[in-house]
Amino acid sequence: MSDTRTPTTRNVTRLFRTATPEQIEAGADWYKDAHEIASALAAKNGVTVAIAAGVLAAVSPLQSWGANVNLASRILAAGGLTAGYLSVGLGKADRILAGEDILTVLNGDKIQNFFLGILTAGEQGVCIDRHAWSLAVNHRYSEGNIPSLKGKRYGAAVAAYTRAAAILSKEYGTPLTPAQVQAVTWTLWRNKFWSVGAFDGHNEI
Repeated sequence: MSDTRTPTTRNVTRLFRTATPEQIEAGADWYKDAHEIASALAAKNGVTVAIAAGVLAAVSPLQSWGANVNLASRILAAGGLTAGYLSVGLGKADRILAGEDILTVLNGDKIQNFFLGILTAGEQGVCIDRHAWSLAVNHRYSEGNIPSLKGKRYGAAVAAYTRAAAILSKEYGTPLTPAQVQAVTWTLWRNKFWSVGAFDGHNEI
């Protein structure tokens, strides 16, 4: 039986409203901080910020953010690696370093939007992973039973976060992008079910 749950703006805004001012600030700054890391890696290794952000995105699956940054740093310093991570991710990093179009190389809604979020400091891109989808439909999925998040389903989630950002920006009196709303609510949803550190092995923002 197919999963017919639909992401709603109400689910996103309701969860966001439970955040403390500190949680909102931390989530709203997540992509800004990630952009600053990408900028530092770019300057250190003589590449563009886009390339650094692309490499970060390429090797992001199944890693904590700290491990993600560490691996991207080693890839950029070495001009590429042949071992130490998933071969598909390392291959994408190599292609990005070789100058291929980054969005074409990344080739996937979630990873492309993660890249855009880092590149634009959260001004663009809405990264919809298992947790972002789960909170938007108010149903906790396990890693093995979530529906495929692409195409129309992915677009529906982005639309819910986009509407939520517009509503919350007016409500809180400060501009909030969909990516910022996603980052804040992602953390809240994670903490609702898991202790701090439970997701250290999985970078899914």
